[in-house]
Amino acid sequence: MGKNKHRQASTPESKKQTAVWCAIAIIAITVMVLVANPWKQQTSTTSTPQSSQSTQTRSHKQNKKKKTTKPSGTLQQQAQSMFTGDAEQIADDVRDLLNAPENSNVDTLGNLLYRHNRQDLAEATDLYDAIGQQKDIDTIRSLAREWYPQAMQAGIEARRDDLSSGLDNTAREVATIERDDLSGTQGCDDLKAAYETAKRLVDSKSDDYDALTKAQQNLTTAMSGCATNLDPTNREKVFGRPQGTLKEDKE
Repeated sequence: MGKNKHRQASTPESKKQTAVWCAIAIIAITVMVLVANPWKQQTSTTSTPQSSQSTQTRSHKQNKKKKTTKPSGTLQQQAQSMFTGDAEQIADDVRDLLNAPENSNVDTLGNLLYRHNRQDLAEATDLYDAIGQQKDIDTIRSLAREWYPQAMQAGIEARRDDLSSGLDNTAREVATIERDDLSGTQGCDDLKAAYETAKRLVDSKSDDYDALTKAQQNLTTAMSGCATNLDPTNREKVFGRPQGTLKEDKE
């Protein structure tokens, strides 16, 4: 994607190019139900959570008690075979989970948990406290295996909520594409399939975190691709005018 060919020879002006990218950004944000994410800059907090935990542990534990998540038996079983290394390796394993998927068009697990008000899980508070206090490895491993199913179940529910929240808008966009015979536009032909996959996962209350994440990635990619290749008039018909776009930008 990026700033490659826009296939719109009739609109090469920089102001129209700006409108295209503004549209893409707004559409991607709508898919993730993310008007403004104050936690986007906090990925690094998962690598050194001890620095802020001394002042936040109480509020995080209160939050955890207030909003509990019941993990599936499968996740609990998976956890029992994980985190077999030493304390440093366990810390790295948890950090890798929180920072995935990397270089993606959707939130990492850590940012997803932050955005859905699960700071305790996003920072693995109890686990990193124990590592910082140099607790014995059995205690650390037990806390990691307790954290994993809770974090993944919360992540599953958050991904599903994100997908669900955007489905009505996406259904209207797909209907407009079909009504105006725009399915032949590169990128737009992928949107219907991405929407149907997302809807199926939401309707079935899927507990497959990887499938939900992939569906969110595909839906965001399809929307961005479709918006890039539509001319300004059709783009506004399908996705609406992005906030902040000046009238003259589309002329």
